[in-house]
Amino acid sequence: MSVAVVLIGGDIPDRRLLDGVEDADVVIAADGGVRIARSHGLPVHVLIGDLDSASEGDQAWAKAEGAEVIAFPADKDATDLELAIEYANSVGVDQIIALGVDGGRLDHELGNWAVLSVACSAQVEIRADRGVATVVHGGQTFECLGEIGDVVSLLPTGGDAEGVTTTGLKWPLENETLPNGSTRGVSNEMAEAAASVTLRSGTLLVVRP
Repeated sequence: MSVAVVLIGGDIPDRRLLDGVEDADVVIAADGGVRIARSHGLPVHVLIGDLDSASEGDQAWAKAEGAEVIAFPADKDATDLELAIEYANSVGVDQIIALGVDGGRLDHELGNWAVLSVACSAQVEIRADRGVATVVHGGQTFECLGEIGDVVSLLPTGGDAEGVTTTGLKWPLENETLPNGSTRGVSNEMAEAAASVTLRSGTLLVVRP
């Protein structure tokens, strides 16, 4: 499986969230997200955006590390994260791990979640200090590993999630609909060490604290 890591310009995440990041096929810093790479000594292959939040020092560091810098004008129709996701999609990776999604301006944080919830060819995993969310689209199955009693929340986004079926959870669902805005899927629990979530159409965020 080919993996892209996308570093976003929010809060710098705890190092415990970096498992497997150094082995990623490509690390993409969305503008100010380069701070994460520099703070944790991560490789960075691409720095992309209008570079208004990446300091001159961070830009110089990225260039010295061999990163390709793809600069856009400030007057553009997409956020730096959206540009980074488009780049990740263009190189055909199977998984995108996003770090630095939370923190900073509220509109930016909400925009980050909106971009990451949009359907793309890769599976998207969003890692934050407060939890991990995986984006699951219609026709996909997500396998969740953990311990009995772990909390698992299913949140529909962008519309109704239809044909939702789960295994291994305390309160199972069988071909059911979770309406957009519904909290029915919040605070389910692992009943086994492995669980699965499948849906026919729509999009779910599978969130684990």
